[in-house]
Amino acid sequence: MAEATGAENLRRGYKAFADSDVATLTELIPADAVWHVPGRSALAGDKKGREEILGMFAQLAQLTGGTFKAELVHLLGDDNYVVALQRTTATVKGKELNSFDVLVQRLENDLPIETWQMSSSPYEADELLA
Repeated sequence: MAEATGAENLRRGYKAFADSDVATLTELIPADAVWHVPGRSALAGDKKGREEILGMFAQLAQLTGGTFKAELVHLLGDDNYVVALQRTTATVKGKELNSFDVLVQRLENDLPIETWQMSSSPYEADELLA
């Protein structure tokens, strides 16, 4: 069975993120998308619109000195939702983050109009990105 287009797009998004391919990320993130980031870190809160989301990605790279990695572990989805399980790692000032995270994306026209992010290590992520 072929993978749903939304899942294919998320797989492309992970590769583009890893490659710092802003052109592909711009293509894959709708202008009016919303990304919900839990916690109390500098990155927490709702990012509204493509520019805020791309800005968050840039800030994440800056805060972690480029050490942030999101490794796709498993992906499943249909025409309405895509769920990604990822291994997240980063190092800041000698402190390491190694968590198992979940992204849930609600799709419109095979693109993520809304994303919820959840972490197995929310306190560690908040401390690292404080």
